[in-house]
Amino acid sequence: MRAWGKALLGAVAIAIALAAPAARADGLTGDESAQLARGDTVVRAQTIERGDHRWVGGVTYTILDATAADMEALLDDVGAWHRVLPRTKSAVKVGDAGGDALIELRQGSSLFETKYTIRVHKDAAARTVRFWLDPSRPHGIDDAWGFFRVEPIDASRVLFTFGVLLDIGDGIARSLFEERIRAATLAVPQRVRQHLAALAARRPQRLTMR
Repeated sequence: MRAWGKALLGAVAIAIALAAPAARADGLTGDESAQLARGDTVVRAQTIERGDHRWVGGVTYTILDATAADMEALLDDVGAWHRVLPRTKSAVKVGDAGGDALIELRQGSSLFETKYTIRVHKDAAARTVRFWLDPSRPHGIDDAWGFFRVEPIDASRVLFTFGVLLDIGDGIARSLFEERIRAATLAVPQRVRQHLAALAARRPQRLTMR
């Protein structure tokens, strides 16, 4: 990996490490816990700047009507990533690296489109899936880092935490699309909820005898 790639990944890792202790149920404030109880999503936006680089994103928390097994199946399904990640036109597994999956993402709109590959590491014991940009492959953004975490609350609900930081590079793309991209990425919990609801609606309904 080139030196600049190491520096970028190191900076983002530091930023997420600082946020990680708060990314659990016992790190939420009273107001945030009340928000979750109402069915709302708690959003903590973040902006990290270092030199010419600027990462935007944040951490979100939401309670989902799903089991831990449901969420594991969703996060293991590359096709689901296509549906739950915003403005994703394709998500394709293109290989493996040290036991981690390499997934190529093509994202954007009619005005801005980019393609890059992320390395996905699953930590089953921590119920966490982490991902970061693979700088050795073609990439239209400068950096990306994030995680999904699932904490069971009871038999049918989980606390779902999603964190992401993106550096889309300098120039016109940053000035025009950075905040739109931040807003879209922080809406991932709503997209996951919609996807789970669609899956539930397609399941055969049991008939009950009266």
